[in-house]
Amino acid sequence: MTRNGTEDGLEQRPRKYLLVARIGPKSLHAQWLAASADRNYDVFLSSYDTSLPAIAGDGVYFEYRSGSKVAGYDGLLREHAEFLGRYKYICFFDDDISATPSSISGIFSRCDQYNLKIAQPALTWDSHFTYACLLQQKRYALRYLNFVEMMCPVFRHDILERIAPLYALGYESGIDLVWCNLVAEGPGDFAVIDEFPVRHTEPVGGNKVANGFVDGRLYEDDIHAILALFRLPWLRATPISAVSRSGREINGRMSLLLSALVLLAAMPLRRPVAGRFRAILVHWRHLWLGAAGNVHTEFPAGNADRSPGYGVLPSCKPRESAGQSMPMA
Repeated sequence: MTRNGTEDGLEQRPRKYLLVARIGPKSLHAQWLAASADRNYDVFLSSYDTSLPAIAGDGVYFEYRSGSKVAGYDGLLREHAEFLGRYKYICFFDDDISATPSSISGIFSRCDQYNLKIAQPALTWDSHFTYACLLQQKRYALRYLNFVEMMCPVFRHDILERIAPLYALGYESGIDLVWCNLVAEGPGDFAVIDEFPVRHTEPVGGNKVANGFVDGRLYEDDIHAILALFRLPWLRATPISAVSRSGREINGRMSLLLSALVLLAAMPLRRPVAGRFRAILVHWRHLWLGAAGNVHTEFPAGNADRSPGYGVLPSCKPRESAGQSMPMA
């Protein structure tokens, strides 16, 4: 059982949710750890920078682990499987995500309330983004859709166990185009949570060198390779329906399209403006064409095998934070 580092030393009720992040020198994790009496999640920080001081606190776990983002998560998933099993929902945050503890707690609560398989928070309008469908639409609590991005996904634990072998395939891009298709069963499986947005503070692809995209290797190379492996098309990311702030379900592509027209106001908030405008136009077009749904797929033979001990190993022993026992497999 997790022991929280309270001043009186009393054992608290274990938290149901866990935020995990691969962090470096510019990480925004201090925001996620700000004092908050109602924080409903623990935090596991995995630093790829060995010069970063160890981080301690209430409900905080820390380790050093070298390697790229996806490969590092693979090692973490393998070695700390028992620890991760304590939590109902687990979120993987990029370290350039700006969010408050109250917003993160709200994200987890909505995932649990709607029993979502995979979800993510919406992005504020001043965020750097790739997919305009993930920008916040304030009239909604959440929107059901067919895609969740790699930037800040939230997984129900049983679903994370099923899609975890994706992290071991050697691709640093494109696994998010596969995971929903592996576990899709109905239109309410996946969602973007508009009620509790986060801000993506750095340009997309800003850490590509550290993640192995050098010597001519492109994000698209990994994307096309993994889609070919799973025999999937590159599906358009589109909302299926929405839930309003009052709890009313909203269906129909025209309603969703009309609501998405407000995203034009997000266009001038970051550069390049032309690229943001194109992404918004693409989203409108996708809504006009209608929801794409998901395409069922399975792991190719042999690719779902996750032998114990395979993957990225920590660069040194994990460190124990104040009042916590370290997660161990």
